[in-house]
Amino acid sequence: MDFKCTGDELERIPEEVIRKTGISLPGAHANKNSMATLARELRKHRGDVLVRVPFCLTVEAEAYGAHIKLGDALNGPRVESYRFASIEEMSNLQSLEFAEGRISEVLDAVGILAEAGEKVVLSVEGPFTILASLIDPLNFYKGLRKDPQRIQEILAVVEEGVIRYSLEGIKRGASIISYGDPVGAIGIVGPKVYREYSGPSSWRIIKGIGEDGGKVLLHLCGKTSTALEKIEMARSYPIETEGAMTYGQGLLVQLDKATEPVMIGHRCIKGSLNKMANPIIWGIELIK
Repeated sequence: MDFKCTGDELERIPEEVIRKTGISLPGAHANKNSMATLARELRKHRGDVLVRVPFCLTVEAEAYGAHIKLGDALNGPRVESYRFASIEEMSNLQSLEFAEGRISEVLDAVGILAEAGEKVVLSVEGPFTILASLIDPLNFYKGLRKDPQRIQEILAVVEEGVIRYSLEGIKRGASIISYGDPVGAIGIVGPKVYREYSGPSSWRIIKGIGEDGGKVLLHLCGKTSTALEKIEMARSYPIETEGAMTYGQGLLVQLDKATEPVMIGHRCIKGSLNKMANPIIWGIELIK
């Protein structure tokens, strides 16, 4: 199946929520208490069952040293300048650390929300999306052609960091890890690069989270799950969710039943409020 993305990378905050909390973006991007308060109030305002953090796609990239400008309520965090000018420079990329910066605030916000009884979704980005904030994509794609071995080594560093970040989020109380790699989508990088680099990279991350994630639901972006199925690295199967009114409720039904990591895909986590006329969600199984 083909997946049409209708998501928006920047969380739009209704004026009513801003007035009620006194918190808006960019402030909530960088403070755990503001982030948790705003995320919880957004969930209540929408009538959702899931609360999501963070509110942008740049947290992991910034933790790897990307120079990010936080923007404002209308213009979300964006690259201010690239950290690396060449693939050779990226060989110095260090392992991800969680003790400081925005990534630390996000993880703390997960803990705050989980302790308050919320069902927390931690949104995690894939390698191509992270790397697009660290180096000019043109220079990255030159590296794909000229030095594929170095690219694989760089991807391995990022994959390891994303897996550890996800597992740390689960440790802090996240019920759902929402994984996607929008910049690495097959429609952007093309079938060849996806099959050789982007797809296998996401596959390894998903496998790594699933092997050590305990009782957690791993929700794959519909673009990711359908593309992996298209290149025969995953298969999907229908799961009935009787009694679920919305997609978010259907996910929680599966989470409640789970005794080990559950993988779901082919839809967008941002559609958690959508009514389910047909009580089916799509399970995903990786193919070795």
